Amino acid sequence: MRFILSFAFIILVSCSKPKVIEITVKNPMKLCFFGDGGTGSEAQKEVARLLEHENCQAYFYLGDIIYPKGISSAKDPRMKTLFWEVYRPIFEKSPMFLMMGNHDYHGNVDAWLDVAKKHPNLHYPAHYYMARINDLCFPVMNTTDFKARQLFWFSSLDFDGCKASVLVGHHPAKSSGKHEKPYFPLNLFLDYALSYGQAYIAGHDHHLSYEGKYQGVDQFVSGAAGQLRAVDKEKAVWAKSQLGYMTLTASGNKAEVAFWGLKEEGGKEELFSKEIFARSLAND
Repeated sequence: MRFILSFAFIILVSCSKPKVIEITVKNPMKLCFFGDGGTGSEAQKEVARLLEHENCQAYFYLGDIIYPKGISSAKDPRMKTLFWEVYRPIFEKSPMFLMMGNHDYHGNVDAWLDVAKKHPNLHYPAHYYMARINDLCFPVMNTTDFKARQLFWFSSLDFDGCKASVLVGHHPAKSSGKHEKPYFPLNLFLDYALSYGQAYIAGHDHHLSYEGKYQGVDQFVSGAAGQLRAVDKEKAVWAKSQLGYMTLTASGNKAEVAFWGLKEEGGKEELFSKEIFARSLAND
């Protein structure tokens, strides 16, 4: 029995060998995070235009790329109107890291592996992977289809040389929006995953928020790139139901997170900012 369990462990670990995308950008680095955009609405297009002019050195799309039921294949006609036409001006200039949301899983998520091959700045090598940007590590999680091997994948990640680990995924571990807390057993998966990060940035709920610390980890929600829902401001350190996105600017041992909102008359406004301090993981 012990041999069988050991063999099963080896198989799981080998299946979970991490895919790592490494890029180097100039300091201070500026990164953009946005999610839940794929509605086809004018709101999606206006937020995308703001993101383009933000001139981030890399972008993270936090899932729910195509509403309501993802795509059927890499040639799905909705790809043109809801993704390529909207975001191509962004990833023509800067890398964009993709991850899947629950609505994307209503379609063919494997098709996104092929989509990412169509442009050198689109990154989606697997349904979960690691992005390393300078000395920051970003484990890109799959929070919709979180099989056991993803747990082993975490233990195989190499954080050597990372000043901080920032988890990114679709479902938040805590939210002041509609979903509040993840369902069982996603809550158990996220509780485990949080032990590998100092901050967690997610989408899923359609608002912008800093939820405070959860399990000792700073929790941010940026799911307002296409549509909005109500938010309970009393449940967060800061929260707002306004179209927009989040930026992270990092240099040295500290980073600043800022939320930016689309103004009614056009253009952007800064809504909230917070300085977060990184710590070395090399000796953990």
